[in-house]
Amino acid sequence: MASELAKKLDADLRAWTAGMVGAAAPSVESLREGAEGMGTFGAERDDVVVDEVDMGGRRALRHVPQDVGAGVILHLHGGGLTMGSPESHTRLAAHLAARSKMTVYNLDFRLAPEHPFPAAIDDTAAAFGWLVAQGASPGRIFLSGDSGGAALALSTLIDLTRAGTRVAGGIFMSPWADFRLVSGSFESNDESDVMCSRPMMLPLRQNYCPSGDFENVRVSPALAGLAGLPPLMIQASAVEVLLDDAKLIAQRAGEAGVDVTYEEYDIVPHVFQLFAGNLPEADEALQSVADWASKVA
Repeated sequence: MASELAKKLDADLRAWTAGMVGAAAPSVESLREGAEGMGTFGAERDDVVVDEVDMGGRRALRHVPQDVGAGVILHLHGGGLTMGSPESHTRLAAHLAARSKMTVYNLDFRLAPEHPFPAAIDDTAAAFGWLVAQGASPGRIFLSGDSGGAALALSTLIDLTRAGTRVAGGIFMSPWADFRLVSGSFESNDESDVMCSRPMMLPLRQNYCPSGDFENVRVSPALAGLAGLPPLMIQASAVEVLLDDAKLIAQRAGEAGVDVTYEEYDIVPHVFQLFAGNLPEADEALQSVADWASKVA
């Protein structure tokens, strides 16, 4: 059952988006400026040390909690692969670090349209290689992503698995991993999703994959062969248009013999984990990720 805070947040977000009806299509620059506001959704933490590092040629924010263990999470931020940054997702990363007792790296991968597919996947692979070169054991590294960042995490996870590298697991929050945009939840949840819609996502996918080859399994990794993947944690909102992307990954991975944990939350918005510290469901979800990670690593 949704919390009262979740219901209030839903109403507040609806009022905010209603004010944008009829507005002109925003530029990439204005989208990016607005996306940085996601960095204020969650509560700040004073028990996580944040610094900047270079991960294989790309900047990242490193979040180190108190009593940190050997586990590492490489997180790929959301934003439709066109916007977002380590800063916009630093509070989410800090809460994830504090709950998991793992070091969380939030990668500043290259964004579309200036750097379309596969630039961001290449950056993710380079960051993973940097972690290993620094002494991190692949078996203690989790690949994590929210929204479009989950596509990068899943694609990289598949690439590593096929190359014979076994990592700890994959964490996908409200994943966007089927760029065909044909799932039923785009219609069934069109009115209930206060953050995303198919019309909004059409230009984002074109930015990322200008060739239009959305059935390419590295663009849409939910369509790829998933056999052999490490354990997966998948979380989604029951009312978001990307619900079926999360279900598709869970279904296809489960049918391929992968250990899958799938969690669905009522009423909360797309990537509700961004509201950690201010929304009970976000705290519950991140604690669930932490508990799961401690068991599979």
